[in-house]
Amino acid sequence: MTADLPDDLFTEIQGAFRKAPVLLVGSGFSCGYGLPGMGALADHLANTVDSVLTTGEAKIAWAQAIDAIKGNLETGLNNIPMGAEGWAEIVSAIRSETARLILAKTATAESKVLQEKADGGHAPSRLLNRLFDGAPQNAEGIHVITTNYDTLLELFCDLAGLPLDTGFTGFRRRKLRPRPIFQNQYSRVWATEKRQVQPDHRLCKTIRLYKPHGSISWLTTDEGPLEVLNDAATVGRAIVVPGPSKYQDALVNTLFDEMRTAMNVALADAQALLCIGFGFNDDHLQGVIKNRLAAGMPAIIVTRDPTPNIDQLLGEHPHVIAVFKDGDGSVCRWNGNALQSPEPLWQLDDFLKKFVE
Repeated sequence: MTADLPDDLFTEIQGAFRKAPVLLVGSGFSCGYGLPGMGALADHLANTVDSVLTTGEAKIAWAQAIDAIKGNLETGLNNIPMGAEGWAEIVSAIRSETARLILAKTATAESKVLQEKADGGHAPSRLLNRLFDGAPQNAEGIHVITTNYDTLLELFCDLAGLPLDTGFTGFRRRKLRPRPIFQNQYSRVWATEKRQVQPDHRLCKTIRLYKPHGSISWLTTDEGPLEVLNDAATVGRAIVVPGPSKYQDALVNTLFDEMRTAMNVALADAQALLCIGFGFNDDHLQGVIKNRLAAGMPAIIVTRDPTPNIDQLLGEHPHVIAVFKDGDGSVCRWNGNALQSPEPLWQLDDFLKKFVE
């Protein structure tokens, strides 16, 4: 292995950070904290959904799809056609059982994070602070997108002491803002002008968190979508589940439509992109990102393993920097080169210490 990485690689990475990149966080990030990936979620659903189904039609449709679901969750669920008898009951059961698993695993992960002593702070909090402090003072916010249901990013924002905007307002039962759901925040200060002290309103940066697949903290209620923290109930969670309802939910549900629209605006305006644990397997995000990459937007991918979609993306856009696990070390793919390092730079903590901090 080659221990020394070229100076140009450091320059490229640091240059992308100076552009206040949009942060895109995928399931690989949460898996590092014990949250289930698609395989573990498939196993959970295969073992639990049948027992909560009540109609014969739903049980038959589920039984016919179960073997395919065990092989590939989303492909298997797509074998259940929309509109089939029992389909609505299956989707409701999937949503409830998914929420139950994620709620339990998130509580365990957050408890562990809060008990850990991290010198200098946890890596995600340090990353968020770095992005926040590096953004221009007149920036409206730092854009963070996650396809994960859990609330780990919300926790790391709190640990970093950063102002967070999820698109909801309130305290205990937070309501979705009227359009636009993300709005500029201002602070009231006293400024001296022409020898007089007058009130002035100045733009305050926030972390804007976009969750296009929903969140275990979101509920669907008769009064509209709500964000409710520390609610242990699993029914009514506003999450887009894999399978036949995925795109229907995202397209016809007002909450998800508003979130996706705001997210696409942020991506279209992005000057750089930083991806953590994201495999580029989500069609909701691919289109706008690929257009920006085709225009030469700098991008960095940090994840454990490459996916076929990442390999294809690197072939089409060789300027993208990708860092993967390679044995006990890592490999950096960039401009057609595979640059090896004995350090585990695919881990966020090591990546930050090596290239940014």
